[in-house]
Amino acid sequence: MISRVGKALRIISDDEKDKIALVIDTPSLMPDFKLTDLELLKKHLGDLGTIRAGKLISDKQFTQNESDLINSQGFREEIVGSDVDIHVSLNALEYLGNDSISIIGIGTSNYDLFPVFSRIKQDKKLLIISWKDDITSSMESIADYILYLDYLD
Repeated sequence: MISRVGKALRIISDDEKDKIALVIDTPSLMPDFKLTDLELLKKHLGDLGTIRAGKLISDKQFTQNESDLINSQGFREEIVGSDVDIHVSLNALEYLGNDSISIIGIGTSNYDLFPVFSRIKQDKKLLIISWKDDITSSMESIADYILYLDYLD
């Protein structure tokens, strides 16, 4: 971490904050979640920690403008043939082996990922990002943090 800040220097990350890895299941959150909301998402998560990795997984190709928007916010995109939830699960579980990540966030409205949530909870803090109506009581009980997309503004 850089401790001194001048006019030409700014701190990009804070080593004291938790490190967050995000995996977002775009088909389950869309069409209500707009890619332009990524900046708001980053802003809200900034209070919780520093986003170290972010991936949007989709079964459809993004347009060039959408791809540029995703990359400009520091996220990566992954296009899969089918079974997006399986790829979300595998990507989220990969972060369990990363010691620098302390919070794993999953953006989904798919409550079938509960076994993945349970496994993440054993070693890391769990952040669930979804719409308020899609959060079940079991998801509430296992998550350390919940970010409701309904209130991004």
